[in-house]
Amino acid sequence: MRVVIVEDQGLLLDALADGLTARDVEVVGRARDRDEALGVIDASAPDVALLDIRLPPTYTDEGLGIAEQVRARYPDIGLLVLSSYAEVAYAERLLSLEEESRAVGYLLKERVGELAELVGALRRVASGEVLIDSYIIDRLMKRRRTRDPLATLTPHERRILALVAEGRSNLGIAQVLGCQISTVEKHLTVVTEKLGLPASGDRHRRQLNVRVLAVLAFLRGTPPVQT
Repeated sequence: MRVVIVEDQGLLLDALADGLTARDVEVVGRARDRDEALGVIDASAPDVALLDIRLPPTYTDEGLGIAEQVRARYPDIGLLVLSSYAEVAYAERLLSLEEESRAVGYLLKERVGELAELVGALRRVASGEVLIDSYIIDRLMKRRRTRDPLATLTPHERRILALVAEGRSNLGIAQVLGCQISTVEKHLTVVTEKLGLPASGDRHRRQLNVRVLAVLAFLRGTPPVQT
């Protein structure tokens, strides 16, 4: 797996590069600001770009700007944001890069307990998965809104949806809840119907709809549009 790291703090940049390299991740480029990042990504063709959000010169949302440009230019590159800021709006913007979100992630620096966890997240994003830090998911679930697409879900269904939004597989959800995988699949079918998500005859496409559109439904605070 080929990774570019974009981080303005030199010590953290070096630590990440050295740590990932020691775990058999090929770090093909490093950058500290937006312009440098786009040049490095263009030259190195990574599998995943690991991005900080607040970078020079304004320290606002440069990392998300990089993500948007990379997705537009190179749609096959995965994007993993590693940030100190648990902003719901940032997660929504990241998931809204294209009509069907894929290969993106948003994790909080202080909640990544070890490099093995970060490597796992990079590999999942590289394979096309969508994952959001569980702390942000908790904030989303507690947020009040005038139109709540989750209002029809039971507390148990909300719990399953939160685990889906974290990027867990059906097996992973079953392990957390201590139930059978078939039980999780049944609940996801109900969630799909209650949120009015478009279904498909293809099983994997249906699960993509649940894992992406359902997350967007409560990120945006409005029910998804029927198609």
